[in-house]
Amino acid sequence: MPAPAGPPPNPQALGRATAGNPEEQIAFSMVLEKRAGVNLGVDVTYSGAASWTRTGVFVARVFEEGLVAEWNALSQDPQRVRVGDFLFQVNDVHGDVVSMVQEMKIKQTLIIHVLRRPSMLLPSTLTPKAAPTQASRIAATPPLS
Repeated sequence: MPAPAGPPPNPQALGRATAGNPEEQIAFSMVLEKRAGVNLGVDVTYSGAASWTRTGVFVARVFEEGLVAEWNALSQDPQRVRVGDFLFQVNDVHGDVVSMVQEMKIKQTLIIHVLRRPSMLLPSTLTPKAAPTQASRIAATPPLS
């Protein structure tokens, strides 16, 4: 069964993420449902190199296990998450990296909007250790009420 597609991103969020780039870009949404003891399975990193990169985080590593690996196993290219992909919106949160990461930590259901530019690679000045967030190490337990 293919992975379920999420709703479209906020037009402003997509506009900021794609600003100033005339090349064709791939955008997709993944829907992840957290489960106890299962991590997201990604490391992400931040770059302030350009105005559009300040509105999200880059995927620095995709682990072999975790929710994103499960998504990838159910998905077809180009809707598989890869190193260098840009996460620009989580649920309804966009434009604020700290709030986006917090959303990944506390929400049970995640709709993560992903952007890939054909020429997009992880910025060469960054490594996964440059500014990793805790998003990859969050146990997928239900939020406390």
